[in-house]
Amino acid sequence: MRHVVIGNGNLGNALASDLLKQNHNVKVLSTSNGWKYPTNLQALYDFTPDHVWVTVGAGSVEQAKQNYLPFIDLHIRLPLELAQNLNKSVYLHTFSTDYALDAPIKSLYALSKVTMEEALKLTARPNTYIYRVGSLYGTHKPHKCFPYKIKKNSLKNEEVYLPVNCVTPTPTDWLAKILIENLEYLPENDSDLYNVAPQDNCTIWEWGKLILKMDIKTWEKPDLDRPLNSNIRCNLPGLKLNPELFKTVCSKSWLTLWHERENEWQEILSKIV
Repeated sequence: MRHVVIGNGNLGNALASDLLKQNHNVKVLSTSNGWKYPTNLQALYDFTPDHVWVTVGAGSVEQAKQNYLPFIDLHIRLPLELAQNLNKSVYLHTFSTDYALDAPIKSLYALSKVTMEEALKLTARPNTYIYRVGSLYGTHKPHKCFPYKIKKNSLKNEEVYLPVNCVTPTPTDWLAKILIENLEYLPENDSDLYNVAPQDNCTIWEWGKLILKMDIKTWEKPDLDRPLNSNIRCNLPGLKLNPELFKTVCSKSWLTLWHERENEWQEILSKIV
């Protein structure tokens, strides 16, 4: 199979790496190799992919407040341009957020993802899949992830405060693995929206204590820009069609997955100054 992965962040890199290990033909489009939207997408079309993965992001909730235009381009315009111009036989995979489940929408960041979801549904394009994910972390670009940021912040401040909003920490290597395993179970000429996350959740405060291995303080109120309680779990079609294949992957909790990667992360965090 021929895959184009747009974006070389933690998720894009994890997808590309796993696909290459399985001998797929992969082309990565990223600012790191000279690609920048809204430049021409002709290189993507010339590659004649079977699958296109849109993993590129525009930034954080805070960044969306300061400059919303990149979020419109990358979260809305790019997926819609691909949906309307790709051959309908090509599988288009896009990523949304657990923030989209929150009502009412609390941030411009969430609004950009909800708009993408609704717009793609309205195109009625076959072979179009949206995956809601949340609280991603990976070691390709650790400085972009919560564990790195909270450790960096703890070194700059005598006291660290974290909110009690619940999240489901999700490692990008786990996410890439389960998405690729699920490809053969996607209905042909169909489209759908799926939740993809490990089992259970925790507060940001609890995850921060686990990362820093120390007691820290919590805000008296939740972060009002983010959902209070996220626990989306996983409902990919492969869970029903081949439950044995997915049992060892989807049945794991976020905490089990964190412990499996904790030593690697502690080594990364120990180097922060």
